[in-house]
Amino acid sequence: MSIFTRIGKTPRIATAALLAVFATGIGAEIAAAAEINCPLRQIRREVVTPLPSGWWYTPIINSLTDTRIITFGDGSKALQCIYGPAGTIMRKPPRGQTCTARRGGFTCRGGSGSTVRLVFSGRQRIKQTYAVDFDRNSRNSRDSDLWFEAEDRDLYYLVPQNGAMISVGNRSNRGHAGCARARFTRNRVSLRDVPAGSYVCYKTNEGSIGQFRMNGITRGVPKYIDLSYTTWR
Repeated sequence: MSIFTRIGKTPRIATAALLAVFATGIGAEIAAAAEINCPLRQIRREVVTPLPSGWWYTPIINSLTDTRIITFGDGSKALQCIYGPAGTIMRKPPRGQTCTARRGGFTCRGGSGSTVRLVFSGRQRIKQTYAVDFDRNSRNSRDSDLWFEAEDRDLYYLVPQNGAMISVGNRSNRGHAGCARARFTRNRVSLRDVPAGSYVCYKTNEGSIGQFRMNGITRGVPKYIDLSYTTWR
C-alpha cells in the first residue's frame, strides 16, 4: 500500500496592530528586481491514505529552513522553499528573470540588466473611501493614484484616479520588467477580483511603473485594505 502526504498551512495568530507607513531607498539606483518571499512560516505534513484499524501517524510540522533553486532535466528552473522533514514547496521564477536564493525567499532580476530608479517602497493601510498616491507614499492627496471605493456594504472597488491605470493580469508577482509590459486600464476593478495575496501592476498619473500586493482585507464595516507596493521610474 502506498502512502501519500499532503502539505497544509499551520494555523496563524491574527494581530490587530496598525500597520505603519514606511519608505526605503528613495532615489537609489537599483537593478529592476522582484522580491519573492516563501509564503508560509511553517508547513504541516500528514498521511492522508486511510490506515488499517489500530494504526496512527504523527503529523510533521516544521519551520522554513532553507531556500534553493533547482534545474530540471528540460532546463527549466524552480524556486524551492524547504521546511526540513515536513517537505518542500516550489514555484516557477517570473518569466524572463534570473533569480538568486536568499534567506526567506528569492531576488529575481530582469534579463536585460537595465536599471531603474526606485521612487518608493512602502506599505499602507487604506480605509474605504480613502485613496493612495504611489508616487509620494501618501494618502488622500490631490494627485492620488488609486481610490478604495465603497459603493455599498457589499460592493467595493479599486478605482484608478487622475489618469493612473492598473493591470490585474494573472495576479502574479511580475516585478518591474513584467509590469512595464502589462496592459493597463483606467476602469475600476472589483475587490472580489483582487483577493489577499494578489499582485497588481499600476502606472501612476506621473507615468511611473509600480506593483502592489494585496496583503489583506478586513471584515466588517468600515473595511480596510493592506497594501505593500513599490514604484519605479
